[in-house]
Amino acid sequence: MIMRHSLPLTLIASALALAACQPDAGTPPEPANSRPAAAAGPAQPAGPARTVTAEEAPMPEAWVTDVRLIKDADIKLFSTAGGDPAINGLFTYLSVYTQPEGWTRVYMIGDFNAWEVVEEAASRVVLRVSRSWVEEASGEIRTAEEKLIIDVPEDPEAPITITPAT
Repeated sequence: MIMRHSLPLTLIASALALAACQPDAGTPPEPANSRPAAAAGPAQPAGPARTVTAEEAPMPEAWVTDVRLIKDADIKLFSTAGGDPAINGLFTYLSVYTQPEGWTRVYMIGDFNAWEVVEEAASRVVLRVSRSWVEEASGEIRTAEEKLIIDVPEDPEAPITITPAT
């Protein structure tokens, strides 16, 4: 279930960081798996992981459109509305709560049309995401669904990793 809520929250991330973290304007690489999985089971890596460090500058109050708390963990996923709503527009983040700072570790996961949590654990979350892009040759909008494994280390200074999944 993809959740949609509108509530203002103060976030840790800068508006400039949001713009800087957007995908390249060109055609993105094909998703690791644009076909539905044949069998249900835990997600398996399907490509190289990328590391993401926490955002550093605070962002003024923003409208949060999606919020999902991860059970048995001090982790939440949320999105802010922005960009072109016809091509993605949900800037999606993962935030980790630490003592005594609070929700200060914030990582940008990506810019999607929609997302949903399909697996969750204290140090790992798997998302099913929908993302779009404009195909340069034809000018047509293409959309793909894919899974992403997000591993959250216990070390508050370490980056998270995001791995394409099957």
